[in-house]
This record gives sequence, C-alpha cells and structure tokens, in this order.
Amino acid sequence: MKPQPVVTTSQTEMKQTYTRFIHLARAVRQLPGTPALDAVEERVLESLAAAWGQGQKVTVLQAMGMSDDSSPTTVHRRLKSLRKKGYIGLHEDETDNRVKFIEPTAQADEYFARLGQCLQTACKQP
Repeated sequence: MKPQPVVTTSQTEMKQTYTRFIHLARAVRQLPGTPALDAVEERVLESLAAAWGQGQKVTVLQAMGMSDDSSPTTVHRRLKSLRKKGYIGLHEDETDNRVKFIEPTAQADEYFARLGQCLQTACKQP
C-alpha cells in the first residue's frame, strides 16, 4: 500500500484559494460584453501577457513560435480572432513595414485587471 501524502493546512488553504480564483475568473469571463475566448485563445493571450509583463515587444512571427502545444498556423488564426474580438492590436515596425508588433488593447488591459482583482480577492478570503 502506498502511503497517503500528508496535506498540511497550508496546502489545503492554497487549494481553496486557487479554487476561489478559478470560480471568480470564470465569472469574469462570463460577464456581458466580454467576448468569449476558446482554450487556445486564452493560452495565446496569457503567453502574450507574460511577455508584455516583462517589457518585451512581440511580433506576429515570434507569437507564432511561442506555443508548444499549437502549430504556428493555429496560433496565427487565434491572433486574427483575438484582434477581431478586440483583445489585441497590430502596428508596423517603423523601419520594416513587413514586421507587425502585437499590442494589448484597452479591452485586454481591462480583462487582465479584472483577473488580477480575482486573484487578490481569492487570496484575501478566508
């Protein structure tokens, strides 16, 4: 018989915090006026957010190579849908108009801020 892992109060609290965050984030995603994202769009947007959070400028070509679990073509299609849904914008490089940089829109900034609020709320609740 395998010994059962010991679950400490801290682990239990962390699981509860994470569960609260998931429920709150799901509620944010279902708010009226919030365009729905599929799982791949969410992962692409999260990858972009992580890069932007580190001050990186991301080109379309770089974004197409950021995913380990989706093909570049799939990522490109999702970038187009994220743009259509208003989460990202594109602007051309000043020296080479073939290069397009991806930028978050105000809608994306609001979405990330709401998710951040969910995380803060989940961490504060007992």
